[in-house]
Amino acid sequence: MRLLENIYLVGSGDSGFSISDPLDCSVYLLNGGSEYALIDAGAGTEPEGILRNLRADGLDPKKVGKILLTHAHGDHAGGAAALARACDAQVYAMTPADSFIARGDLQAISLQSAIDAGVYPPCYRFESCPVQPLQPEQTIPVGECSLRVIPAEGHSAGHCCYCLDTPRGKVLFAGDAIQWGGKIALQAIWDCNLQSYMDTVKRLAELRPEVLLPAHGAFALRRGWHHTDLAAEALQRLQLPC
Repeated sequence: MRLLENIYLVGSGDSGFSISDPLDCSVYLLNGGSEYALIDAGAGTEPEGILRNLRADGLDPKKVGKILLTHAHGDHAGGAAALARACDAQVYAMTPADSFIARGDLQAISLQSAIDAGVYPPCYRFESCPVQPLQPEQTIPVGECSLRVIPAEGHSAGHCCYCLDTPRGKVLFAGDAIQWGGKIALQAIWDCNLQSYMDTVKRLAELRPEVLLPAHGAFALRRGWHHTDLAAEALQRLQLPC
C-alpha cells in the first residue's frame, strides 16, 4: 500500500489495517532507490504475508538491505529473523534492545507477561537473530536516502524512532512512542518508564514531523505535528496523553 512517493505500508495486523498477520504491528518500507529498508518486522507468525505485500506493490524483497527495528517487543521484532533470511538483510536496533533480540531474552522483552495477558497466544515463539547496534542520533543510509535514529525510550528500553527529512518536511517512523491522537503506550512491564516517556514526548514534539507513521492504528500523512503537540500539551496540563 503506497502512502507517499517512496514509503509503503507492507504489514499491519488487527491493531492497524489488517493487511498481514493479526499479531503484526504496522511495517513500513522505505524505497531509497538502490536499496530498501523495512521499519519493524511484524510478529513473525506469517512473514510470508509481508513479503506478498511487497511483491504486490512491485517491490523486490531482495532489495531490502536493512531491517530497522524500533524496539524488541514480539509484534515488532519477532519477524526479523525470517525476513532477514528471506531478503538477505541486516537487522538493526538501538542498544540495549539489540542485545535482547540477539539473545532471544524473553524476560527482557516481557514475552511471558504478554502471553499471560493474552497479547500473544500460548503457542507464540520468538526467534532471535544477529542484530547490529544503533546509537542515538546515528545516521543510517538507505540507498539514496538516510534516516536518523531518534532515541525514544519510555515504552520500553532501547526504543527509538526513525526520522526521514524530505522536501515536504520530516517523516517520523514512530514505533510505539506516540500514536495518532497524541496517545502513548504505557504498559505494566519492567522497562516502561514514565519519566523517560515524558522526555520522549517533548523531544518528538520539538521535531515537528509533517508525517507521523506509528506502529499501530491510524497514521497522519499531513500535519503529523498536530498529534505530537496533543501529547505535549497533555503533559503541560499535568495529564497523561492517553
